[in-house]
Amino acid sequence: MERGGSAKVIVDIINQTNSNNIVGFISKYSSEKGVYLGLPVLGTDKDLDNVYKSGLKNAFIAVNKIRDTKKNKKIFNKLKKIGFNIPNIIHPKTIISLDCKIDEGLKAFAGATVNPSTKIGKNVLLNTNSTVDHDCMIGDHVQISPGAILAGNVNIDEGTVVGMGSRIIEGVTIGKYCMIGAGSIVTKNVPDNSLVIGNSSKKVGKWLK
Repeated sequence: MERGGSAKVIVDIINQTNSNNIVGFISKYSSEKGVYLGLPVLGTDKDLDNVYKSGLKNAFIAVNKIRDTKKNKKIFNKLKKIGFNIPNIIHPKTIISLDCKIDEGLKAFAGATVNPSTKIGKNVLLNTNSTVDHDCMIGDHVQISPGAILAGNVNIDEGTVVGMGSRIIEGVTIGKYCMIGAGSIVTKNVPDNSLVIGNSSKKVGKWLK
């Protein structure tokens, strides 16, 4: 279980739903020992093979800070290569339409809403009170921040971060590894690797490190 900024929320959701028994965390810091959120630190990323061989088959990823979508992808792929299952972690007050198609590793926090005929890829974060309208397509490793709203038929490609309180109008397509700044209103398509601030988009190259 990779620890990070969203770990408290994810642990709380798991405890509320009783969907899994949390055993402990993995830390990338070799010097870190002891406990985190009252749970033991089982080791570093180098110990994941041994953790899996010990009989623990499920893992969640709690690295959801800005600029971390490529890190999320790397961790996700490493866990899958070892053999871990990555379950969906969904708050009981999330609303997801029954005909949505959801891949593994979804993290949906309290108040998130997903309307009909939407497709959600692997390892997606839907943060608190985010809204995804009908017929949207959300790519792998996308992060939708608190209060963000996607209108119908929006397409968000892999690794993009949609900032807090931003708005994306109907039918817009946003490319891979973009950053939609907090409070932005996106009214036109956005190419890969772009930063959007306010009402305009500007190609800035690979904004993610």
